[in-house]
Amino acid sequence: MASSLNLQRNSEVFFSTVDIRGGSVAVAMTPANTWKLEVLAGFAATSTSATQDITSLESGLSPDRSQQRFNTAINPVDWNIQVYMRPTGVETTAALNTTTAKTNTSGNTKPLADWYMWQALTSSTLAAQKRQVAANQVAEQSIWQTGGTLVTKTIAAGTRIHASSSNFAIAPEYFMYFKLDNVVYQVDKATVNSASVDAGIEDIAAVTWSGFGTVMKELVGAPRDIAIATFGGIKNAGGTAVVGNSNAHALTAASAYHPFNTMNVAGTVTTNAFIKNRLSAIEFHHKASATASDEKFTFPVTSMNIEYTNNITYLTPEQISALNEPIGQFSGTRSVTGTTTMYLRSGDLDSAGFLRNISEDARTNSAQTSNANVIIGGATAPYVAFQMDAAQFSFPAVQTEDVISMSVDFMAQETTANKGNGGEVTIVAIKA
Repeated sequence: MASSLNLQRNSEVFFSTVDIRGGSVAVAMTPANTWKLEVLAGFAATSTSATQDITSLESGLSPDRSQQRFNTAINPVDWNIQVYMRPTGVETTAALNTTTAKTNTSGNTKPLADWYMWQALTSSTLAAQKRQVAANQVAEQSIWQTGGTLVTKTIAAGTRIHASSSNFAIAPEYFMYFKLDNVVYQVDKATVNSASVDAGIEDIAAVTWSGFGTVMKELVGAPRDIAIATFGGIKNAGGTAVVGNSNAHALTAASAYHPFNTMNVAGTVTTNAFIKNRLSAIEFHHKASATASDEKFTFPVTSMNIEYTNNITYLTPEQISALNEPIGQFSGTRSVTGTTTMYLRSGDLDSAGFLRNISEDARTNSAQTSNANVIIGGATAPYVAFQMDAAQFSFPAVQTEDVISMSVDFMAQETTANKGNGGEVTIVAIKA
């Protein structure tokens, strides 16, 4: 292939359970185990090294003033991407190849275009694996449930529902492919560490994904041709560009990936929806004391953010005379936090009343009598809602600008019945 510049505009990102560098062939990549992410500009994947500098400094007229630098270890790969939140309409779990309303041919509930990213963030269950009864067939495994919901707690297996736990010690590992125009990189054992949903009222709802991997290597030779056969591009030998063969209909098609912008819903390929942040809303519940009546506060906001973080850390050996690589990772404390900004409006059940309620609460923790529902896109579909059944609110801060505003931070916690079992947040995605 002739030398050429590589442009961000022509770049693509894929998420998969298939390891090309490990010897997988092109036909191993199917829409059931490989998904395209329609990323926005500014995505990144970096692989850096840890270094050690050794210096010497002697006295005398001709001292040794030398310095040497050693690469001692490869740091975990650090990647981040941003995609739009796009509801699909696949909100009902069903049998395979069902064509009734809100179903998909896989039988899984997949209400968001990036449903597999949310699963990799919140669950121990891989989004795809080989079937036990037919080793060569690959099946999707969605933990999203009928109604377009995902709950971050332990879930038992049921009919078309896959077992899941959000309290995992080791994050599930995937493989990410960054096709930077004509150069393809594979990130091994990629983990999803955090998701940040920003909802500025002048924007389209988007989520920023970030995570890690063990190593990032360029695919060359036969492995690169395998990637190109699936993703599209120019083969090693040059010639005609190969068109990427995404397949929105049959999940058993060989050498294909599932697209991001469309979804097979009830047997028909439909376009996934965008969400307008201007329509977003919040609903806070808070009791002024443990014995007080519940009060519901609803008011428009000027911005909001939800962040879910696994706090993943990696282990890397420290052997001398070797370039050490990460050997594994562990999840840390799960953190689900949010912040909202709104105008200060008078009224007992408006923002001023909420500020008064919080500031007059003498309890050190009121999470079990408080909850928050952040609805990205508003109450009319399409929207994505984040329901936190136990939320601890910080004291709201007032900003004296041209229009007086206030902001409040909150943290989702486990409910009393679920301590140690997760359950901080329920995500609901609805298209129509």
